[in-house]
Amino acid sequence: MDQREQEFAPHVLAVHVGTEVKFPNSDNIRHQVYSFSPAKRFELRLYEGTPSDPLLFDKPGVVVLGCNIHDWMVGYIYVTNEPWFGVTDSNGVLKFEQVPAGHYAATLWHPQIEDMQPVSGGEFDVPAAGLTQRFNLAVEVKAEDKPAKPVPGGFGDAFHKAAHE
Repeated sequence: MDQREQEFAPHVLAVHVGTEVKFPNSDNIRHQVYSFSPAKRFELRLYEGTPSDPLLFDKPGVVVLGCNIHDWMVGYIYVTNEPWFGVTDSNGVLKFEQVPAGHYAATLWHPQIEDMQPVSGGEFDVPAAGLTQRFNLAVEVKAEDKPAKPVPGGFGDAFHKAAHE
C-alpha cells in the first residue's frame, strides 16, 4: 500500500487473512500512516522510504487507513477469508479465472456503502469449470465525503518561497 502524490495507492487493496502488507512511501515528504479499525489497529510513525517490516493482517474486516499529517489521505484494506475475491478495475469489472463449477454467493463491499458493511450481491451458479459467464451486480453508494487535497500554490508554497528568498 504505497503513498504517491499524497494519496494511498491503490485506494482499495483486498487481501487474504494472514497477508503481510508493506507501506512504502514514494512521496518526497514524510507520512504517518495509522488505522483505528478493529480488524487492524496500528501506527507507522513519521517516515520516508519503506518501513523495514510489513504488517500482518490477521483478522477479516475493513481496515480504514489515514495519515496524521495529511487529513485528505484515506485508503482501505479489505481483509477476507473468502477463496475468491478481488478489486474491480476503473470500469467496475472484476474477472475470476478457473472458478470451479458450483453454487456461489457474491458479497460486495465499497467504501461508499452505507456503514461500510459488505452487502449481498446475490447468488449464482457456475455450471462448468472454464465456462465464461458474465454477471452484473450492482451496489448503491452514497456520495463520497472526504477532505479535499490542498491546491498547488497555497500557503505551503508561499511559505517555502518566502523561507528560501
